[in-house]
Amino acid sequence: MTVKTTNNLGVLLRSYEALHNWRALAMLAGSFVLGGLAISGGAAAGMSSGSAAVSMLMGLLGAIIIIVGMNASGLMLVDQAYDQPIRGFAPAFLGGVQAALYVIGLLILLGLGFGVILLAAYLLSLFGRIPGIGGFLGFLLGGPLVVVVALAYAVLLLAGPLMIAAVWHGEGFIASLSRAVGIVTQRPLEVFMHFLVLGLLVFPAVAFIFAVVFVGSMFVGGFFAAGSFGGMGMGGFGGMGGMGGFGGFGGMRGMEGVALGGAGMGGAGLSIGLVWFLAWSVVSLIYVLGMIFVYRAVSEGVESAGSEQIGQKLAQFKQKLDDYKPRPAPVAPPPPPPAAPPAQPPAPSPEPTSPAQVADTTHCPACGAAVQPDDVFCGSCGHRLK
Repeated sequence: MTVKTTNNLGVLLRSYEALHNWRALAMLAGSFVLGGLAISGGAAAGMSSGSAAVSMLMGLLGAIIIIVGMNASGLMLVDQAYDQPIRGFAPAFLGGVQAALYVIGLLILLGLGFGVILLAAYLLSLFGRIPGIGGFLGFLLGGPLVVVVALAYAVLLLAGPLMIAAVWHGEGFIASLSRAVGIVTQRPLEVFMHFLVLGLLVFPAVAFIFAVVFVGSMFVGGFFAAGSFGGMGMGGFGGMGGMGGFGGFGGMRGMEGVALGGAGMGGAGLSIGLVWFLAWSVVSLIYVLGMIFVYRAVSEGVESAGSEQIGQKLAQFKQKLDDYKPRPAPVAPPPPPPAAPPAQPPAPSPEPTSPAQVADTTHCPACGAAVQPDDVFCGSCGHRLK
């Protein structure tokens, strides 16, 4: 084990610092309490109405509340792990909703992948039913299939928490999955050692908190149970008096004690259940911060080449889909506007005729009488024209 790995394992001791983050603790505890109320109330409503749908619906609502609260507190703990200002409740809640959607989708995707592996193993196991060579094929396939399923389950267990932590660190949907799987496949022993040490560190807190809550629940629950059955005992004692009037009165008081004791026991049970949810929130907060430290330690130097390859494959697939899409007929471009006729040079203006030319052709310059072109003298005034 290298010095760097030892230091990273030592960082896990800081997991208990999560209890100093009061915002994350309040967010997680509040979500556990609200989720616990929804689950317990749904169970009580389902038992009273005899409808399992109400219990399932309220249980689903409670689970969603807890998941959103855990993701919101995880974002706050990421800020604490990197010594950043811890975000407020509203930004953490909104980020927790988005992270919860990513986490649910990724967990479903991981589950489907493991289901595909199980289906493939089942189909291969059918070769063992072939008459004659079934035993030989079973011998060849049995052991390798066990190894494949075991490795797939190990990847599922180790990659799940890393994938959730990657979502809290701001990775995308596909990037979180590929990065978590890449870390587990490249550093399986280091990841296992970190989670093993984290479990050993959190286990004392789990044992202590659950032990004290269990002892308190036993005592308090016993007190309420004793009060419930005490009313019935007093009623029985009154009925044994032999005097009809007083005995009947004692029986009525006993029934009231049973009813009140039963109601008190039910309310106490609900309250005790909420205390157990609070205990779970404290333990979960410690584990979540440790999970963030594990991700930070094992993800150093691991390139997310898988996410880039997946992104390239998706881009190529999208390009192929675009190529196969029917394209609209090309629209003919509008005809260009008619070109303006070329500018013609201005026509040369006729040269002005001199008065002599006008006189030679039409009129006498002296009197203005009309003359012929071949006249030498004007016929009116005798002016010499030529």
